[in-house]
Amino acid sequence: MQELRLQSYHDFDGALFRNEAGWSVPAGYRSVDAEERVARTRAGMVDLSDRAKIALTGSERVPFLDGLVTPDLKILTPGTSAYGLLLNEKSRVLGDLRAYALPDSLVLDIEAAQKDRVLGILEKARVSDDVEFRDLGPAGHLEVLGPNADSTIGSVLGVEVRGVSRNAFLTLPSGRHRSTHIGRVQSTGTTGYTIWSPDSSLSEEWEKFSRAGVSPIGRDALELLRIEAGIPRFGADMDENKLLGLRADGDLAPVHGDRVSNDGREVGFVTSAAWSPSLGGVIALAILRVDAVTPNGVLFIDRGGWALRARLSSLPFL
Repeated sequence: MQELRLQSYHDFDGALFRNEAGWSVPAGYRSVDAEERVARTRAGMVDLSDRAKIALTGSERVPFLDGLVTPDLKILTPGTSAYGLLLNEKSRVLGDLRAYALPDSLVLDIEAAQKDRVLGILEKARVSDDVEFRDLGPAGHLEVLGPNADSTIGSVLGVEVRGVSRNAFLTLPSGRHRSTHIGRVQSTGTTGYTIWSPDSSLSEEWEKFSRAGVSPIGRDALELLRIEAGIPRFGADMDENKLLGLRADGDLAPVHGDRVSNDGREVGFVTSAAWSPSLGGVIALAILRVDAVTPNGVLFIDRGGWALRARLSSLPFL
């Protein structure tokens, strides 16, 4: 199992770890409630350095990738990025990514679990295009989340980010052969910025944020924030059917794959779920048949033989 380059910092902060796609990542440091509250009221930081970075170079890199993903990459200019889905010839979703446009390359930011699959898709699609791609290896990648994220980055790193628009990013020269990129993200529904560098672990930045009182946030709290915001995740919440929100009775959260029924008839399944301290109840994302559910109808979720009552909820939950 691979360790993050900031492993020693997570150990010092008392992190509990779990395995994700062959990486040992911090599941949490304190309670999920406390970490969620930090992201909702102040600013917290997440180490996402297990995410993969793939660089595309060559004169035809843009038209090559443009034929594989949903956004129009031809309109990207250096300093802008686009989130997109990776599709096959039948428009089936094969993955998701964010493409960053640099002066001489495109850098794809993807979850660690998707790296080998995406590389395989790119290799299969390449025929005679003037394009090359390579795995950049371990790259530092942090996210700073919360209503104070912009002022925190300004005071800690000396960078004004309030004016950075969605899908734009700044490139900061920070030493010989090293550059750091800072962009706005919408991964949790709260104010957030991604900070990544292909040449650094960003340990200095982590230390600076820590000294400034920015609390680390683990993957459990990050997942809760994502679900509360109703943001789908590839591999869990994406399908050709409709993604809807559910509020369930009780305090037992369903798990991915639990079946949802309406009047004894199966109408879909849960994709993600969690107990939300902010809402004081269980919330879930579910792929449902929209023609088989009603706004005020009672649904039932089969959680290992237990029938959990639930109703539709608008998204985002928060």
